[in-house]
Amino acid sequence: YLVRHGETPLTPLKKFSGSGPNDPELTEEGHRQAALVAKEMEKLRPDLMIASPMMRTRQTAEHITRATGLDPIIDPTWVEGSFGAWDGMTIFEVEKKYPNEYAHWLASASYAPPGGESYVECMARARLGMESAVAEYPGKRIAVITHNGIIKTSIAVAMSTPAESIFNVDITPCSITPISIWPSDGLLALRSANERGHLR
Repeated sequence: YLVRHGETPLTPLKKFSGSGPNDPELTEEGHRQAALVAKEMEKLRPDLMIASPMMRTRQTAEHITRATGLDPIIDPTWVEGSFGAWDGMTIFEVEKKYPNEYAHWLASASYAPPGGESYVECMARARLGMESAVAEYPGKRIAVITHNGIIKTSIAVAMSTPAESIFNVDITPCSITPISIWPSDGLLALRSANERGHLR
């Protein structure tokens, strides 16, 4: 179960929020969302929980710990991609200051922002994260508290689609994206994406 963290101050402003030093905490709304997704995870009964080391994912995981009793295993494999120089900027700011780079970034998932990480690199990390989790915890139901870009690239991995397909996927705060993995043959299947009925 891939769970995106709750809202941060950067979320409603549509600012790039990666793995850089700008490590925002959850807003009041983000905590509300996290409490609701925690109740849903309690119903789904995962066997263990893995979380990205960023503040927003750890705070979301704290709510799930209170609901399920599971302590998060902090794993940097699941950290958000790095947006480099763009971290904390809006799309409009990036488009104005880095017009050529932004155009290249939109055109190819293999292009990295200045000082950042490409979505192709994120996709490889997402694949590694899923394969490692299944190898280390075979047969377990795993909740992974992570980020927008990593969930989108995980979907691309599960569906064997080009990395550019992530631009056509929307993952909202505290949504749940279930992916099944069969370790015997490495088959992955996307069960659904961006489930958010628990937030209504």
